Amino acid sequence: MLSILRLALKNILSRKSSAAIVLFVSAAISLLVVINSVFDCTEYGIEEVFKNSFTGDFVIRPKATAPLSLFGDETPFTGELSEIPELFPYENLCDFLSENEKVRTFFPQILGMGIAQSSSVSIPFNIFGVDASEYFDEMSAISLKEGRLYENGEKGALLCRSVAQKFNVKTGDEIQFIVSDGPTFRIRAAKITGIYDWNVPNTIMEKFCLVEPSVVRSLMNVAEAVYDSDIPDEKVSLFDYESDFDDLFMESSDTGAVQEIIEEVSEDVESVEVQKSLYWNFIIGKVCPGENPDSVIRELNKNFKKFEWNLEAVSWRNAAGNTALYLYWMRFIFNVGILIVLFAGFVIVNNTLVINVLERISEIGTMRSIGSSKSFIALLFMAETLFLTLFSGIAGSLSGSLMAAVIKKMQIGISNDFLIQLFGGTVLVTKVTFSNLGNCFALSVVLGLLAWIYPVYTALSVSPVSAMNGAR
Repeated sequence: MLSILRLALKNILSRKSSAAIVLFVSAAISLLVVINSVFDCTEYGIEEVFKNSFTGDFVIRPKATAPLSLFGDETPFTGELSEIPELFPYENLCDFLSENEKVRTFFPQILGMGIAQSSSVSIPFNIFGVDASEYFDEMSAISLKEGRLYENGEKGALLCRSVAQKFNVKTGDEIQFIVSDGPTFRIRAAKITGIYDWNVPNTIMEKFCLVEPSVVRSLMNVAEAVYDSDIPDEKVSLFDYESDFDDLFMESSDTGAVQEIIEEVSEDVESVEVQKSLYWNFIIGKVCPGENPDSVIRELNKNFKKFEWNLEAVSWRNAAGNTALYLYWMRFIFNVGILIVLFAGFVIVNNTLVINVLERISEIGTMRSIGSSKSFIALLFMAETLFLTLFSGIAGSLSGSLMAAVIKKMQIGISNDFLIQLFGGTVLVTKVTFSNLGNCFALSVVLGLLAWIYPVYTALSVSPVSAMNGAR
């Protein structure tokens, strides 16, 4: 075997066509490495933007027959306001997630859908009811530019800068949200406490605004469910008092004390409703560093099935719904176009390797006439072809990595909105991964094997005398 490898290497070095084959194949591999490095960065960029903007690593949602995302029911042309299912059992779910060592953090969200209006401007909007401080702590792709975050219980809203410009509003102004539910309309107002912006410009993020959850519940006309464990028993008993309420005021001197108790209980109840509501539509979560989100999602769904909870955990792409799906398909179409071009190039490369063997049929006939077996000749040509493709794979991978690094260092700017969303930033960057290099290198080896099988089989089927005479 060692003698075959030595002879194969000697034949490669002695043939001038070997350099042209290596150059041709390595150029194709290099191009593939560069393209894949751009695509890998595209996928990574989109994923990071979405995860750090509104989806997190995973989202837990109620199971529903209709396609459901953070933007609600995405069934085309429903023609009516769809009711978003409630997350249940919320308390048990929170306890379970708190004890899960793979989940770093999570927070709830309620969804509202309606029309946002200010002055004469009206825009259909998705309204995310979230705790502002929790949201901004976990979503690193957004930052507050003006004003402040609304507090729990405050009827406040946060708008992104581009939306605020469309409405021509600023912090301190009021914005109205309108929901049409059959023949009735519900209108709720909120004060704009702050204006934020995205680190990466993205028109998709203009589809929603952040609003204090109690405003969203009131707008969507959902029943408020709260914990009651934090209300002292002696205060809860006031609500269960069966005697005539006037008995509380038998003596005028008691009126002030009773009034203080009632006000104190009201404050307690209001605080509980604000901070511990049970009505939510989604939970957005992030996994601990080093954990695989897909693995965590599978584990969560396995437990939900075990507990018989009508819930499911989904990835960032499913949580984003159609907003991410169209980017996926645009990227897919772009990939297909590039692969067609590359396929045409690899056909040419493959034909070059085939011709390299067929041109040596006379040599094969001579070798067989002096006693070389078919297996020896087949192994020799396989070794030569593999050497050529291995050299080409290594050279192409190295040159492709170098080109990718140069492109990244050039900091090529992007101004088109679609490309900014596709690449996840305003600068074209590349990301060379071991998976990318491994796939390209494996492709070169497979190409060598395919280019060796047919011509060698054809050459060996020719008789030695005919082969020496140059038969094809």
